[in-house]
Amino acid sequence: MKEEEHKESFEEHRETIFRWALEVKGIEKSQRIIGLHASRAIIDLLSIYLLKKGKISAGKQINHRWFKSKSVSGKLPDFLNKDAVVERLVELELLCEKLTYGSERPVPEIKKALELFKELEAEIEGMENEEK
Repeated sequence: MKEEEHKESFEEHRETIFRWALEVKGIEKSQRIIGLHASRAIIDLLSIYLLKKGKISAGKQINHRWFKSKSVSGKLPDFLNKDAVVERLVELELLCEKLTYGSERPVPEIKKALELFKELEAEIEGMENEEK
């Protein structure tokens, strides 16, 4: 996908989480929505960063499912703070998988996914600014 397509996808995922899931349905009824959209959105954001930095081409697909273990690091090009970012991406993906496919989870677990999402969003956006 092209950078603009990733941006559009990221915004759709983010809006689904923070408008539809949290504002309309409420956190208690949104674990699956949050689980489905949080990890996919962050992968779109990472893809945007990697495209801007010339680390991947527009045809390169990064799949959120790769982030079930730290071995995903070998599939990714080098980038700023890679090890720390990958570690948290793996944590987010595993948590999102539980939220999406598992039984009802306690609200603090759902909030943890949202916190990880926000932290990763800030870090990836910050990395882009750091390297300018």
